[in-house]
Amino acid sequence: MILRDMSRGRDPNRTLVESILVPELITALRDWEINAGGGVLIGGIALSFYVPPRATQDLDFLFLSDSVLPKSVEGFTRTRDHAFQHNLTRVEIELVTPELVGNLPVDLAKHIILTAIPHEGIHIASPSGLVAAKLGRLSMQDRADIIALIKTARVDLTEFPLDQKKMLAYQELVELAKHDQHPK
Repeated sequence: MILRDMSRGRDPNRTLVESILVPELITALRDWEINAGGGVLIGGIALSFYVPPRATQDLDFLFLSDSVLPKSVEGFTRTRDHAFQHNLTRVEIELVTPELVGNLPVDLAKHIILTAIPHEGIHIASPSGLVAAKLGRLSMQDRADIIALIKTARVDLTEFPLDQKKMLAYQELVELAKHDQHPK
């Protein structure tokens, strides 16, 4: 019953915690919020806040640069330069920066951070911010995610610094969404 209700898409009354399918992620997210703060939630959990949730095993946070990444976080162990592991649940926290992701320009990352939506003490990338970020890679999963976000009618890329090629790819996906088709 709960999963069927969640598959209908974003219920404006559904909280971020209610959008998460894996209980360990909720615990890790709450501890991260308390002990680290900062960063903008992106990735599968951010996506699940706006569209039907999907199972994912980690949390992804966008930071503007390596210089603002937390060095240590109580309750977490650093596993790599851009990752921590929650000591209690073993959930991995990925720290994403433009330097780490070659296809994410700094000005685009800034805009994603500026347009993030605060919710329950966490800043979540907006639907438009998620689409703008996913246009950089455009895997099959990214295309499907973008179409799902387009269908929420909450995507507006007019203020995002995207090049012509990315905007053309976006328009193509808008057309697919209109006709309820899956990406090729």
